[in-house]
Amino acid sequence: MTKQIQVAVEEVICPTSGKIYLAPCQVRCPLKMNIQRSHTAVSQLSIKPDDKLLIDIGKEMFEQNPLFPILCGNICGLCEGECNYKDETGAIRRRKIIWPIGKVYLKYLDKVPKLTTPTKAKIAVVGGGPGGIMCAYELSKKGYSVTIFDKNPELGGALRYIPKYRLPTKILNSLLSNIIRIANIKVKTGVIIGKDGKSLSDLKKDGYKAIFMATGTPSPRNLPIMQGTPESKEIMKKLAQGDDSHGVKFGLNLLYEVDRGDFSIDQYKGKKVIVVGGGNVAFDVARTARRLGGKVTLMCLECADKSCIDGIPADLEEIEGAEEEGIKIIYSRGVYGLETKKGNFKSVRTVLCKSVFTKEGQFNPKFDTCELDYLDGDLLLITIGQAPDRDIYQNEGLLNEKGRIDVDPVNLMSNRKKGVFIGGDVKKIGFASEAMRDGITAAAAIDRYIKGKDLKKGLEEKEYEEAETPHRLIYKEQPEIILKPPKERMNFEPFEKEYSWEEVIEEATRCLYCGPCKSCKGCVFLDYQDKIPDIEVDENLCSGCAVCIALCPYDALKLKEGKEHPVLEIDVLKCKRCGACVTACPSNAIIIKDDLGKTISSIDKVKIKKVQSKKPQNKKKNTSKKQVKSKKEEKNESIFKKIKKFFT
Repeated sequence: MTKQIQVAVEEVICPTSGKIYLAPCQVRCPLKMNIQRSHTAVSQLSIKPDDKLLIDIGKEMFEQNPLFPILCGNICGLCEGECNYKDETGAIRRRKIIWPIGKVYLKYLDKVPKLTTPTKAKIAVVGGGPGGIMCAYELSKKGYSVTIFDKNPELGGALRYIPKYRLPTKILNSLLSNIIRIANIKVKTGVIIGKDGKSLSDLKKDGYKAIFMATGTPSPRNLPIMQGTPESKEIMKKLAQGDDSHGVKFGLNLLYEVDRGDFSIDQYKGKKVIVVGGGNVAFDVARTARRLGGKVTLMCLECADKSCIDGIPADLEEIEGAEEEGIKIIYSRGVYGLETKKGNFKSVRTVLCKSVFTKEGQFNPKFDTCELDYLDGDLLLITIGQAPDRDIYQNEGLLNEKGRIDVDPVNLMSNRKKGVFIGGDVKKIGFASEAMRDGITAAAAIDRYIKGKDLKKGLEEKEYEEAETPHRLIYKEQPEIILKPPKERMNFEPFEKEYSWEEVIEEATRCLYCGPCKSCKGCVFLDYQDKIPDIEVDENLCSGCAVCIALCPYDALKLKEGKEHPVLEIDVLKCKRCGACVTACPSNAIIIKDDLGKTISSIDKVKIKKVQSKKPQNKKKNTSKKQVKSKKEEKNESIFKKIKKFFT
């Protein structure tokens, strides 16, 4: 059996529910990253890590997700939101664990050779954001010749809107250029597909056998105004046409300009800036405007209570960070109208928002027009969401009778045009990792389409059962995130203090390893053993005393009816083969069928030889001769030390 097959994770099916049994963090991860395994591997690093093990960890993550250094190490965090530890002392800070590994791997990427030159069919990917890049990467690994078409001057899509203090442009550019180089992907930027540019038919004529559309949501949503003067309505009309010279601007455009370096550090100095919106992007805009010298107020429809249905959607860390930086937040207010002076924005007329959503969760704000107020400002930044560019989909006949994108939900192929696949935010607005999941699905479906196979086979949505929280006598405290003081972070440099390697290892060790062994195989990945061992109970020896059950931290043990008395039964889904039950059993009825005993035995023999060599020797014999270990003995001793560290 090859090493690659040995370490490959397996889907473990719960015999009761018939669902895949997995740790909740991995259930939530759209890319199904091997989270538990990477935490296991990181926990075994030394304080001064061996670059080889770091690269091995990075290689596996890159294979699953080529954007992992910035996605898992920086901007995602979906897994943290579902971590079992969140209900104890706080979720495992995975981003803080992965970021240092990503930094090491980014340097290594420069040396990684290209994949084999593609020889299969030409595939076009329209859109160079996370979904498009993931699809192109997966298809390239399968041997296809892929070209990405993007209307922007650079790839990245929505990643380009992330502020530099969170995702430095230099790191993003380095990672993207290496992915493109390694995967032999061709890139054509500044190319508009549809509208006045190339049509999908043109791409087919150029020899592209399939097309993946991942154009994202590049169009900012305009602000609906209940009541306004003709002058204010004219400003909004001009804004929709691209003219933002009258004091009203889309926040998304500001983020893009800052990413490209098209700004001056004090361009809003002395100006009152109003940001409308309550999501993370709105807070990115507000904190960016603050760094450009503005006196910033953020106004949103939602209330401050995040636990209720109308609660503000932005992350708590964004809200707290904004307040620390001097940004004022006004909750439960909507825009009733705009006031202007000499053709430019002057103030917002605000109205009380009584509710945002219906009981069924539908967006349907209700206002109290008796509660009106004014908010003066020099600049209004609108950040209330984004929408797709619908023109290309309408012109290409990809919309249904209701004006929606008509796509098969399983294989993502258009129900209107064969060979055209659609995914990412343009299909459903979500997170970057969810767009990348669509890229993986589309790549698999395109491969089957080219080969003339069933497009849905193997792509059906799977059902999962989440592993429960393991018991611990003490749950370790979640480490703090240390930020620079607000005055020191009024720039575009990262302001979170990075963890030391010691802190990274400690945080990885805090992981509860909730999922089943066969969906992790961290011990196999680390060469501690060749496979996940079987564990058995000798029912003839088991007395049913239940001492082991009291000690098991994973609820993996219970009693069942035996021939004469209750005997032990082991739930292999939950059992981690930690050996606590084996040690506790007074009858020696539990057996882990691995080679650990042989390893320990061989080490004991080495120790005995050492003791014997220290005894007084006959003077005629050469006492200067050193005891030499065999390579097998050295390997076994090394493994034993690692295993000891793993279980402590």
